[in-house]
This record gives sequence, structure tokens and C-alpha cells, in this order.
Amino acid sequence: MASQNKNSGSSTAQQARERARQVADRQSRKSSGAPVGLIAGIVALVVIIGVIIGLVVWQNNKAAIPEAGPVPASANQYGGITITEDGIPQNTSEVPERDIGDLPEAPETPDTSKTPPGIVDPDEAQKNDEPVQLVIFQDFECPHCAEFSEENGQAIQKAVDAGDATVEYRNLNFLDGTTRDQYSSRAATAAYLVAEQVTPDQYLDFEAEVLSRHGSGGLSNEQLAEIAGKHGADLTADRLDENTYRPMVDVASRESLVNGIAGTPTVFVDGSRYEQGDFSKTLKDAVKAKDKASSGDAKKTKK
Repeated sequence: MASQNKNSGSSTAQQARERARQVADRQSRKSSGAPVGLIAGIVALVVIIGVIIGLVVWQNNKAAIPEAGPVPASANQYGGITITEDGIPQNTSEVPERDIGDLPEAPETPDTSKTPPGIVDPDEAQKNDEPVQLVIFQDFECPHCAEFSEENGQAIQKAVDAGDATVEYRNLNFLDGTTRDQYSSRAATAAYLVAEQVTPDQYLDFEAEVLSRHGSGGLSNEQLAEIAGKHGADLTADRLDENTYRPMVDVASRESLVNGIAGTPTVFVDGSRYEQGDFSKTLKDAVKAKDKASSGDAKKTKK
């Protein structure tokens, strides 16, 4: 992915240089014995084009994201931010960094029969006496993700606050190409930084507000930082410009595609892929099933 950005930057710069050369050649042919003013104008034009070339190269170099990078403190090794009744767990990754070069190329058509790593086995979920595990794969530019959040956010937060569930968000960049400056990746990076500083409720409020702004063509880093500040995080556009966690976003997105995530939102409830229907009911049924299993185990222990 990073190499593609570099090639694109080189190609763009070469094209700009070629345009500049052609303009200069045309003007030179027209101005044999031309007055000094015309020559000065040509020189100024070449200088301007040179500045444009420099800006193009700078922008493309800035957009080139390394293949490897650190796992955020707020994420597990799969790039998921987990919300529990006790907070947002920090430094839980089993590895300090991830490298997209370690992953296979994404398939053209993901195999949706697969389950991504880090998701509990459904049979094990019924025995582990843990809260229901929700894992949500989403993209901050995705309108369907925004709808899902608006419709089910309160039910999820209520279950988390009660200790009945945990929710893990894996923020992907499937829709980077629909915005002018890779907005999905930038918003996902902001989410990592916010989750390092705030409470679960503050994070969920931040996420809900950013999702509600989908379809805008992409918020600027200044706007993302402003929203983060409203919800308790100290974040600046300059910090986002550093792109520290951008490699992790690329890794999480590729790993999701390789393991059967064909689109967003994709949701797993205690290891089972949620397909359709009333999600709030699905969540309640999962909590009841867990309570029933725990109750049965308690009776067995007494006997």
C-alpha cells in the first residue's frame, strides 16, 4: 500500500515536470528575439510550475504510510478497541507492532465463512462465564455503520455498563478511496488516540458523533481534533498528521479482508456473525443465554 503511494507520487511529479518542459519549449519557439518581459514571464511560469511539482512530491511523500508500525496502547493486536464496564483496557497486545507485509494479499472476494482472529468460538462462549463479546467491524465513512450506531448504540452501551457485554470496535479503511484524503484511515487513527485518554462513555460519544458526520467527504484533522476535545481527549491536528497509528489501520483492514469481512458494518455476537433482524433482541437473547448457562453451572456446583 505504501509502495503504491510512492509510485503514484513519482508518476505525478514526472508528469508535472513534462508539462513544464512542454510549456517552456512552446514559449521558447514563439519568442525568438522576444522582449525581456516575455522571457521574464516564461521564467516566472517555470518557477511556479516548479513550486507545484514540489508541493505534489511533498504531499505524496506525506501520504506514504510505512508498512509496519506500533500497536496503539488502546488496541489489541488485531487493532480492536475494547470497551468494558471497567474501562478501555490498555497495553493488551501480545506484540508491540504489526507489519502488513506479514499478511497475504486481500482476496477479491472475501470468504465470509471465515471468522477473524480474536473472536471467541461460539461453543466456548457458552462455557466461559464471561460477558457477551460484541465485535463490530466498521468504517467511519460508512452510512450503514452510522445507522447501526444510531439504532443500537444505546442498547450496546446499556449492556456494557451493566457488565453483560463487552464491545470491540475494529475501525477499517475500506472507504478511503471515496474521500479526497483517506478520511477513513485518519478517523480510525483519531479513535485510537482518543481511546488512550478517555472513559468508555466519552469514547462512545466521540465515536457516535464522528459516525454521524459520514458522507461529508471527510472531516479535516482539525475537525477531528475539535470533536475529540469535546469528549475529553487532548488531541491536535499536528498529532494526527504524524500518522503514528496509520500502519495499524492498514493491517487491521487487510487482516479483516483476508478473514472474511466483506463490508461494514459486520458484527459478531459471542462468535456468531449477526446477519439481520432486530439486533437489540439478538443482544438480549445472547445475554439471557449466558445467564442461563451460568445459572446451570451454579446448580451443578451446588450438587
